[in-house]
Amino acid sequence: MDAPHGARFDTAPLIKASHHGGSGGTFTLRLGRDVDLGRHTVLQVWAGGDSVLELGDGTTFGQGSRLVLRNGAIRLGPSVQVRDVVLLKSDGELRAGEWVLFGHAAVVAATREIELGDRVGLGERVSVIDSDHGADGSDAFYLRQPLRVTPVRVESNVLVGANAVILRGTEIGANAVVAAGAVVAGGEHPPGWLIGGVPARPLKALGGTLAR
Repeated sequence: MDAPHGARFDTAPLIKASHHGGSGGTFTLRLGRDVDLGRHTVLQVWAGGDSVLELGDGTTFGQGSRLVLRNGAIRLGPSVQVRDVVLLKSDGELRAGEWVLFGHAAVVAATREIELGDRVGLGERVSVIDSDHGADGSDAFYLRQPLRVTPVRVESNVLVGANAVILRGTEIGANAVVAAGAVVAGGEHPPGWLIGGVPARPLKALGGTLAR
């Protein structure tokens, strides 16, 4: 544990060690200055994994958020804001730069790697997920079908509107805006564009005209 400055909280966080993965794992906690863990924050860690939680200077939590570490790492940079009832889950690497905002009830789940650049804003109920189970139309239970995993990268100063979904294999360029309710199902999306629709596509260069 590396927390020379301690942390503030309204109610002490609940730390749960899950028996998954066996035993003998490690948990590394690093806290910067002026970290506020908010109220009723839950930290769930697999006992058999080697997990890391890093919270940069000035990181703040609201109420009722859950961080799940399953032999993975969550690394939040300085001045990150985690609003109420956010779920952050990592079996791999979940990284967020400085001044990133996780809006109310956002879900970010990294099986391999999710990277959010500086000043990314995730609106209310946004989901960012780097994996899915195939569903091939057969009688095979979808959870028994192979897990497909591709990293997700969102570059700096991207604003993601409420209820948008960003799926595996997505790369979004800097200064883009993802429209509310969009489903971004992989692929590269240009910087400085409005991205929207189901499935999402670049609609217009910001300040420009609608794409045809």
